[in-house]
Amino acid sequence: MRKRLILAAVIIVIVVATAATAFVWNEARKEIKFLCPNFAPGVTQQSVVTQLDTGTFLRYQVTSTRIIADSAYNVGLYRCVIELDDSARVIEAKYD
Repeated sequence: MRKRLILAAVIIVIVVATAATAFVWNEARKEIKFLCPNFAPGVTQQSVVTQLDTGTFLRYQVTSTRIIADSAYNVGLYRCVIELDDSARVIEAKYD
C-alpha cells in the first residue's frame, strides 16, 4: 500500500513538472514568434531593443549589424534574426 502511494506521488510530480515545462517552453516560443513581425523595415534598433525588453523569457544579443533574440527556455530552438543597416534601422526580421 505504501509503495503504491509513493509511486502515485512520483507520477503526479512527473506529470506536473512536464506540464509546467511544456507551458514555459510554449510561452517562450510565442514571445519570439509574436514579437518578430513587429520589426518591419525602417524600425530603429532602439525600438527593437525596447520591445525585446518586454519579453519575460527572451534573451538577445546586439551587434552593429544584427540582433538575435531567442530563449534559453527552449534551448534556442526558435529565434528571431533582425538584420540592421548602417544607420541602425531594420532591414529585415526573420523567425527561424
